[in-house]
Amino acid sequence: MKSAPDQLIGNVSLMDQQDNNRGFWLAPQWQGRGLMSEASAAVTEYWFQSLGRPLMRVPKATPNIGSRKLSERAGMRLIRSDEDNFVSGRFQRDIWEISREEWLQTLKKYRE
Repeated sequence: MKSAPDQLIGNVSLMDQQDNNRGFWLAPQWQGRGLMSEASAAVTEYWFQSLGRPLMRVPKATPNIGSRKLSERAGMRLIRSDEDNFVSGRFQRDIWEISREEWLQTLKKYRE
């Protein structure tokens, strides 16, 4: 939070791995306030603009509805499902994707 910059409430990571380019975590008491949407948008902009990457793929545990909604609002599309291990156990995993061109179109819509 800008009001308490030394307090860690979550994180966003970028990875250079196939099907795993961005991940995030936010403490439960801070969820539902739009904080991760704001942080993910900034990191996605860095991925496409500063790093010049053509594609972003993001894995998510299928039961994580909040994370799914964030991807949907950001203009990502579901491309594949399988199973994988997560911190809290083995779950169905969804892989979401957005291209640089699609991301630019999403930005254009928000600015109009």
